[in-house]
Amino acid sequence: MRPARRLTATALLAALVLAGCGFAPRGALKLPAGFGPLAVSAADPYSPLVEGLRRDLARAGLAVAEGEEGAGARLAIREERWETRPISVDAFVAVREVETRYTVVFDLVDAAGAKRLDGARIELARDYVYEAAESFGNPGEQEIIQQELRRDMQAALLRRIDIALRDD
Repeated sequence: MRPARRLTATALLAALVLAGCGFAPRGALKLPAGFGPLAVSAADPYSPLVEGLRRDLARAGLAVAEGEEGAGARLAIREERWETRPISVDAFVAVREVETRYTVVFDLVDAAGAKRLDGARIELARDYVYEAAESFGNPGEQEIIQQELRRDMQAALLRRIDIALRDD
């Protein structure tokens, strides 16, 4: 068999296997008709989470309202909380592993004023090894973990919104 035919046959076989197992690319986030522009708000208007959500929603092709007055629907971040706690210590009672937990509580209200999600909560956690001897690297690592958790939270919020709106 020539290499071009072998490649074609392999690609066809891979497509059949993926189709048979139920794999399908995730569709774009779609708001129902009449949902209107979505306003994203939080107690801290300059929250990196809010800014990231606005950017991701706009990237998905959704109208994002700048303020409450032009909005048809609202995503209100009620609570955004970070917690860091030790999860293990060594024989000298020095912290060896740390867990960072990121919790967001939010509401989603449609253009008609109906609450689609009321007090929905998403909680993400990540743990890492804490090196007391190398304290100069730990704050940087903590910052990287927080950025990753915030990015994961944005994706989780978009998935939750998508699921809540698919009922229409």
